[in-house]
Amino acid sequence: MREPQIFVSIPFDLLVQKYLPRVREKGIWVEVSLDREALDTYRFEDFRRVAEELHQAGVRCNVHAPFCDLSPGALDSLVREASVRRLREALRIALLFDPRTVVFHSGYHPGYHREQVPRWQERLHRSLEILLAEAGELGLTLALENVFEPSAEVLLPLFEAHPGLTWCFDPGHAQAFARTHWKEWLPRLYPYLSEIHLHDNRGDWDEHLALGEGTIPFPEILGFVYDRGLAPVLTLEAHAEEAVAPSLRYLRELLGRLQPAS
Repeated sequence: MREPQIFVSIPFDLLVQKYLPRVREKGIWVEVSLDREALDTYRFEDFRRVAEELHQAGVRCNVHAPFCDLSPGALDSLVREASVRRLREALRIALLFDPRTVVFHSGYHPGYHREQVPRWQERLHRSLEILLAEAGELGLTLALENVFEPSAEVLLPLFEAHPGLTWCFDPGHAQAFARTHWKEWLPRLYPYLSEIHLHDNRGDWDEHLALGEGTIPFPEILGFVYDRGLAPVLTLEAHAEEAVAPSLRYLRELLGRLQPAS
């Protein structure tokens, strides 16, 4: 098994305004979050400049595509078209950072889609064909993250139908939103796994706490991954700056205890 690749999630705006010098100095690998404000505020050349600074400092990057209000599986054709357009814009910017994966959300919403899953899946299939074709031309790998989807079965047909699509597992979302255990997700979808988002919660909400402050059993999750010889990207998504250092310590100590499969 390869050495774990650990990234820290940082929104592009915060990276530019606050954290870029520290990231360069310490060589912190980052998952750059391209949120809607960043895409509306910065020019293509701004993204290129930051990407070049990170590359020159030896900083490896991943990219998280925008997701707020986007719904590539939307039942409304105009919403779906706008979502795909925004994601394609993000892919062209993501290429500048040479990411291992580009994470995105399906836009599934239980209030709208729970009773129309087949129709929602059919429309998302169409959007995925466009997005995967674009990603293929750019040499990028897409990772679909579970968010509000209630079960692995909702996403499984998408991975089965699109061989180039990978999965970003977010156990925090599985616990807080789907109200499910990781064992209902990883055993079903691990063949498609390329990344895991790591943050903790107590099961009531998506709190994005430091690792170890909630109730998510990370030793079990990463033990399952290691036992199968997998090497997904590991991205810390603690929202508070003061949660990053303890999360890194927790993760490195945990990885040190786990033995990769031979």
